Amino acid sequence: MTQLSRRHLFRGAGLLAGAVALSACSTAPGGGADKQGSGKLTWWDHFQPLSDLEKELFATFAKQSGGLPVEYNVYNPEKMGQSLQLAKQSNQLPDVFTTAGVGMPPPSLNKQGWFSPLQLTDEARAQLPEGALLEGITVFGGKPYSFPQFSFRQYNALMWFNTELLGKAGLDPANPPKTYDEFRAAARAIQQKGGKGASGVVLPVKFAERMAFMVSELAQAAGAPVAAKDGIDLRTGAYVFHSDEFVNALEFILSLKQDKLIFPASPSLDARNARARWSTGVSGFFFDGAWNIGVVADSFKAFADKVGVGSILVPQPGMKPVQYAPPKGGTFWIASNSKNVEAASKLLSMILAPDYQRKLAENMDQPPVDLKAAEQAEVHPSYRKALELFGQEVFLAPSEEVRNPATSDVKAEMKPIKPGLGEIVQGAYSGKITDVRAALKQLSDKHEAERERAIGVVTQKGAKVSADDWKFPTWQPGKDFDASAYK
Repeated sequence: MTQLSRRHLFRGAGLLAGAVALSACSTAPGGGADKQGSGKLTWWDHFQPLSDLEKELFATFAKQSGGLPVEYNVYNPEKMGQSLQLAKQSNQLPDVFTTAGVGMPPPSLNKQGWFSPLQLTDEARAQLPEGALLEGITVFGGKPYSFPQFSFRQYNALMWFNTELLGKAGLDPANPPKTYDEFRAAARAIQQKGGKGASGVVLPVKFAERMAFMVSELAQAAGAPVAAKDGIDLRTGAYVFHSDEFVNALEFILSLKQDKLIFPASPSLDARNARARWSTGVSGFFFDGAWNIGVVADSFKAFADKVGVGSILVPQPGMKPVQYAPPKGGTFWIASNSKNVEAASKLLSMILAPDYQRKLAENMDQPPVDLKAAEQAEVHPSYRKALELFGQEVFLAPSEEVRNPATSDVKAEMKPIKPGLGEIVQGAYSGKITDVRAALKQLSDKHEAERERAIGVVTQKGAKVSADDWKFPTWQPGKDFDASAYK
């Protein structure tokens, strides 16, 4: 395998503490779109792990006919949101940007006049998989405004393992555990035979959002008809955090603690630190997304040859793991005040070229939107395996925003519910929450009430939306809900 591209320590993150200019041309900070339509193109995003690849793209673009030098700034998402708001107020948005940290869904931002339509080339359109351009997500009023850079076919709770420790425990790395019981037995064997006080599994308990994803994804694998970590039954539109699948998933995690199979320092670890500890050989298992091996290969290179990956766990033998993900939203957007829409569109179209998609895969972060491009990429075998699992197990979920864009206004109006799913997992782990089902039922009820309140607010402003917009009675498990299914 050739030398891998530079990677960093966190999914789409490993981010800088503030905005740092990484320029492919000028380095003047904070510049907005070129109002005269000449000289340069400004670009803000938060993908620090992709900075080398993006700078290479910008240099190529600048040399092409119709290309421009690119003033490139990478931001911490929190800082970026504030900077974008200020830039919008002063009509100085950069030509191209991501919406990280803004805190509002793109359909709502589009209504406020943030974006210009995107002029994708025919070649670029042909590279997009079906469903990448959907009304209400990346298309507004019949015009494309953005496209996803990464595939929706991914999840966060792949089962990564230390092949050396599995071997010492008498386990077959080519046949890792598939069920809750098999996993407990494997973790116990590692603790008994792995040596050096090895633990069964390390968990990023400190990272509430990651624990929320883990419980939700385990619940989906167990049959819960939900997508992502929203907790909404795709058939009925009701919140079902309190369903048996969620309760059992959380109780499985608690059983690992009760059996003392979890690395003791896990309550103080986020995903970055948990991964670092796992890479030293202190634990057999670690749950993470496909980007895990990219981080390991970059920052813990000596450990990379010991890494294997398996599917998300299921409660019972014979169950097929499944995950449901809503359509991936747009990644990059062109500013409404840009005078370089044509040049920006040409640059964005280059992202969809097979060669760039291949290089994107070689960063081993999130899988690229064109999963076929990864087949030619030089990547670690476990990354290729992860993408194969995603292709088999992840299905496109329906989107209320595609059915009715006004639901995005409801989402923008809804206030965060605390404690959320992640905090409930943490509370149960610490022993502060003793009745898991009751806590999850309260979470469902609070979400229902908040959504109803938000619907009332936006309908008073003239929007036509109801809780029925979240109901998809024709949805079928194990199948993609494609554009034709909305008809």
